[in-house]
Amino acid sequence: MDAHRKTGQETLIQITPLPQIVPSRVCLSCDVCCRFPEPDSFLRPYFTAEEIRRAVVAGIDAAHFPDPNGCQVKVVPQAGGEGYRCPAFDPATSYCRIYEVRPLDCQIYPLAVMWNPDQTQVMLGWDSKCPFLRTATEQEARDRGVAVVISGVPQQPNDTLSRYPDTPLPLGVQAYADKIAELVERDDSIETFAQHPSLIGRFQDDVVILRPLPRLTARLRARPETQRDVRTGGKEPRVWSQSSVLSPQSLTLADRPRFEAALASIDTPLASYAFAFHDIWRELLTYSWAEIEGHVCLFAQYADGLFMPLPPLGSKPLSPEGSGEGEGMRAFSKALEQAFAFMRTRNKGSAVTRLENVPEELKPICETLGYRVTPKDSDYLYRTRDLARLTGVRYRSQRAACNRFVREHRYDYGPYRDADRDACLALFEEWADQKARRGMDSVERQMLADSESAHRGALTRHEALGLVGRVVRVGERIRAYTFGYRRNPAVFCVLLEVTDRHLHGLAEFIFRESCREAVAQGYEFVNTMDDSGLPSLASSKQAYHPVRLVPSYIVSER
Repeated sequence: MDAHRKTGQETLIQITPLPQIVPSRVCLSCDVCCRFPEPDSFLRPYFTAEEIRRAVVAGIDAAHFPDPNGCQVKVVPQAGGEGYRCPAFDPATSYCRIYEVRPLDCQIYPLAVMWNPDQTQVMLGWDSKCPFLRTATEQEARDRGVAVVISGVPQQPNDTLSRYPDTPLPLGVQAYADKIAELVERDDSIETFAQHPSLIGRFQDDVVILRPLPRLTARLRARPETQRDVRTGGKEPRVWSQSSVLSPQSLTLADRPRFEAALASIDTPLASYAFAFHDIWRELLTYSWAEIEGHVCLFAQYADGLFMPLPPLGSKPLSPEGSGEGEGMRAFSKALEQAFAFMRTRNKGSAVTRLENVPEELKPICETLGYRVTPKDSDYLYRTRDLARLTGVRYRSQRAACNRFVREHRYDYGPYRDADRDACLALFEEWADQKARRGMDSVERQMLADSESAHRGALTRHEALGLVGRVVRVGERIRAYTFGYRRNPAVFCVLLEVTDRHLHGLAEFIFRESCREAVAQGYEFVNTMDDSGLPSLASSKQAYHPVRLVPSYIVSER
């Protein structure tokens, strides 16, 4: 960097010139950069206010920048193909239309500034999605007569984030990284990062860590009393939240008692208020948690970013009218503010930042605190005794299906045992194949593929999660299984259910039997969760005549 200037409160970083280590021929033949799988991908480049101004002057529509004070660019659909692209990218030529004034986020790529996994250090890394790293490493390895490997700086003692720990990076890459690290840790650069924390990405395990950035880390950890907030245009100072350096810990089975105690503080029949509901998805989502202002805050990480699958869980009562009064309300408000600030930093301002599964009781409180509240799919709640009896005209078809199954098959309904795991996994594969043959759209296919790991988790960890499992054997083979759990003394939740679709009435039968058990154990209601927006599933759930659709909401910042 050999030039910079002030623009109002903001220091604009200019790299003029900064030689690019990746040759143009590699960039022009690459199909990675400037393209994204999702419209809200956390990988979209971040523009500061001045970078937005320059991009607009260069011809990019201002509508692509939702926040003129600094934000990630709004991408556009790829013409005639899947995914999205940066509006500055010309797919016909593979050139950037604003290359000379592209933002810092793009200028330093394929290097990336990001947090380490526990949010304690800012690191400089090389994005391995860029093919040049392997190309350069292969060439140097051939020149030196060694194996092809890629290595980075260990993130912890005796540990490495790289899959290739034996050979250092090519000298040219190391020298380039040294130059970028020096640039990033200049005083003016550090202030720009401090004013725009979304320039610092969340940890990515496919980025080879090159070196820590201690001066930038120290600046962010300093937490001055007031800091210009680029999201409000610097009009008002705000207290610098500790959320930028939160260090959530991984969620483990050992945390179940603490979480269940916290979950009990919110009296809702929503199925998501259970440890098992989240734990079974651990192969698709990385869960972590932190205590903020006396509230347990759960975070979930997936490919596109970080979100909260539950609101902050505390022990002090909140004002039901959302008046904002009382110690409980103040603590909840602060916890929510810090959690959102933490997610913003990790997600680089992405729309992924959100809070899910907010019950109806908290809706007016979140609205009073100034958040946007939008509906989510509702849970289906039934009177358990109605489903155990299936009496009357409205349950005629379900009753007939159960009777037909009982009449035509020799069966056994009983508890799930660990020895049943492999048979149930085989049944899941059959069931998934049956559903696929029936015909599904792309959304259903993806949901079905994702659910396999959840079923495996329930089948494997059922006892540790407190799940109630039941199977139906027809002859000697398991042809159905179901798992559920206690939400509270009045509500039992059905978490999973799989049946051989070729056996008419089996689905109705196992559901009725599980409801009969729930009645015997004193549960007044059964919750079968939401319909995931699938019309066929909604129709099946409606056919059992729910007594109530339990509202659920998504909360985001305005």
